[in-house]
Amino acid sequence: MLSVLADIGPKILVLSAGGASGAGPTLARIVSRSLANADADVTHIALADYPMPLLASGPGGNASVLPDNARKIARHLAMHDGVLLISGEVNASLPAAVKNMIDWVSLVPGAPWNGPPVVLATLTGKTGGQTAVGDHLRTVLEAAGVRDIPGTFVFRTAELEAAGEGEGMVSIRIRAVTDMLLRAIPRQLPV
Repeated sequence: MLSVLADIGPKILVLSAGGASGAGPTLARIVSRSLANADADVTHIALADYPMPLLASGPGGNASVLPDNARKIARHLAMHDGVLLISGEVNASLPAAVKNMIDWVSLVPGAPWNGPPVVLATLTGKTGGQTAVGDHLRTVLEAAGVRDIPGTFVFRTAELEAAGEGEGMVSIRIRAVTDMLLRAIPRQLPV
């Protein structure tokens, strides 16, 4: 029986924008395991499990019909102390599905993005220093209402594939991501 709130670490949401296989889910599993080993309460969701129609803008747009999945993601944000958003990269920017999800969730009443801190992890197949996707993701999230983005980390798909289910070459960044998320202050959340 838990008698002290301090017995429970922060509630962390790991939101992976990838599908069921590949570098995104591998990174999500490694970070989730690292967080759980540090007594965090971890929830992992995949964007692929929350499909949403393309948000149309302008006259005749579909913004008045909010998808249930946007509401579900907003509820996840409200119930967690910190978020790790894992996103891939397309042409040095974020994938359309990630931008679409951010936009839909920003339309949910109550400013859901203005809640827990969001740590960013971007995946790239490039060998050079690809920070453009992280910068763009940060800009989009800030416009959507995120007030606290403590860090952005770039992971290369090849190094994650080489790590398998272990940490390998990415261990320093994994520890940095974990430490940053563990600093999330547990909020008094509704039960």
